[in-house]
Amino acid sequence: MSRSSRAVVTLPKTAKRGEIFPIRAIVQHEMESGFRHTEQGVRVPRDIIREFVCSYNGNLVFKADLHPGIGSNPLFIFYAKAEQSGTLEFKWTGDNDYLTIVKHTITVL
Repeated sequence: MSRSSRAVVTLPKTAKRGEIFPIRAIVQHEMESGFRHTEQGVRVPRDIIREFVCSYNGNLVFKADLHPGIGSNPLFIFYAKAEQSGTLEFKWTGDNDYLTIVKHTITVL
């Protein structure tokens, strides 16, 4: 089970007002669907990321609800519009009180 993870978010540090900019977010997490069994027949407990949310200055930009079929280390690629300088917050939540939050700032010119 993954109790620690590493998240990497890539986005530009600056953007022109009104520009659409790309965002790439990946988190390393060994997802476990809960459907597998050990050699002794004991079911391996589920341990997945259930939700990914990105907000820009508190406004929702992107949200994904994840299910047991999702693979390990989920990668999200999406776009946002540069409105004003501020903070983008990326939040992954999951089973077993899993929580990872990453924040990045962007300067709008």
